[in-house]
Amino acid sequence: MTFNAAGANYSAIFRGEHKTDVPSDVLSSPALLFLYYRIEQILGIKAGSDALKKLNNYIEKSISSSFIEDPASFEIFLSSREKIYDISDILTINETYFFRESSHFDILANILPELIKIGRPLQICCAAVSIGCEAYSIAMLLDHYNKKGLDFDFMIDAFDVSAEAVETAINARYTLNAIRTDGSSWKFILDSYLIPDNSEYIVTQNIRRRVRFFTHNIMRGLDKQYDIIFFRNSLIYFSNKNRICVLNNLADSLFNNGLLFLGISETASVNHPLLLNRNSNDAFYFQKTGFPNFQNEVQIINEEKNLEIKEIKKEYTFARGDVPLNCSDVKRHLEKEEGKRNAQDVINTIDKGDSLSVSSCALTAASLYFLNTQDYKNADKLISCLERRNTDAFTLFLRGEYLFFNSFCEEAQKYYHEASVKNKYFWPAFYRIAGLSAQGNKTRYEYKIKKALECIEQVLKINEDENLNYDCFLGGFSPDYFQRILEKKLT
Repeated sequence: MTFNAAGANYSAIFRGEHKTDVPSDVLSSPALLFLYYRIEQILGIKAGSDALKKLNNYIEKSISSSFIEDPASFEIFLSSREKIYDISDILTINETYFFRESSHFDILANILPELIKIGRPLQICCAAVSIGCEAYSIAMLLDHYNKKGLDFDFMIDAFDVSAEAVETAINARYTLNAIRTDGSSWKFILDSYLIPDNSEYIVTQNIRRRVRFFTHNIMRGLDKQYDIIFFRNSLIYFSNKNRICVLNNLADSLFNNGLLFLGISETASVNHPLLLNRNSNDAFYFQKTGFPNFQNEVQIINEEKNLEIKEIKKEYTFARGDVPLNCSDVKRHLEKEEGKRNAQDVINTIDKGDSLSVSSCALTAASLYFLNTQDYKNADKLISCLERRNTDAFTLFLRGEYLFFNSFCEEAQKYYHEASVKNKYFWPAFYRIAGLSAQGNKTRYEYKIKKALECIEQVLKINEDENLNYDCFLGGFSPDYFQRILEKKLT
């Protein structure tokens, strides 16, 4: 599933767009291609073929089935946030050590007297922190200067998508490999906060108490703002379009004038309107600027437009009833960064009790966004809103997806069936039914596969009609991708 909103693209996979971005051995395998785009959608990163093969083997062992035999189980497996945290070690490299890229710590030490003038505890975040050396290094530096008389308080939030890395960070026990030449200028601080234990070193309790570690996916954004964010040597793993998404998330999570530190090799590739490049000690970092005049002007224009649009939508809704769903519009709502913005706008509007001003297309796109970013609470809220409007095939399918991703497969199948009855061309419902029929007898299973293939073949013949662009409901994969999977299952 490959929603632009969460980091992948909407191209029809077998129509030729962006094939050059995908390794050839991945393109030739439905399982690896599915994992390639699903991982890009969930984590934002472009996984290599070796990592994808390891991941495929891991999932096959976990569910005792191959992707071709049971794609539904693969989908459910990857829809579990906990599973994503567990498998991320296959896809990421946890390379880190204390005071890595020491020039950034030099900068932090130099600007600290100005930072603490804000008059409250400093809020710091270490994103993609790996096994914790970076977060502990910052805590050691700040504690050192606190003891020297600067007198301030601070708290550090540190997260990584790897559950195993976070567990290592919490344990705070390291080998000599975590102490390198780079960063040796700060070794006088390091020696004060590491306790030797045989051939390992343990971080002191007073430093450990300063850092809160947790698992989190940066593609989901952050739920609070910070004075300083470290996100170093991780941006390189993201695709170009997902780097924009990540940078937007980071900028949103900084207070005005807050500071962002990226890896030394990453700064040259960053050009963001809210992040000004700063230089100190021959190293670069970024400072958030609000551009208040520009933002106010845009806000006034947008407010005027939104009022006008709301009035039009309300008039249309009351006069004509619910607007028939146009899947091309749903796609447009999901494209690039629009998916996240639309989802946030929709949920804010619904929370204000103004659901009538939101179109069915925007509601549907937001529901899909939240389903595919595993925010099931908001997805349920929006699907319930759609259900109060109508019970068309699309709404029924979305409720089925909500149940499916939450492992209520029997209940989900009922909704998929109702969706297929409502719309005989709605191939995503037939595909899901075929996948969930794998546990039944062989004759019934083959019948469901043939029904799904028949539906897809009909759609491929008449797909000039934009209202039949149903691929947005299954992540932007074109119908012929799923046709290929189903045909292999029959053979």
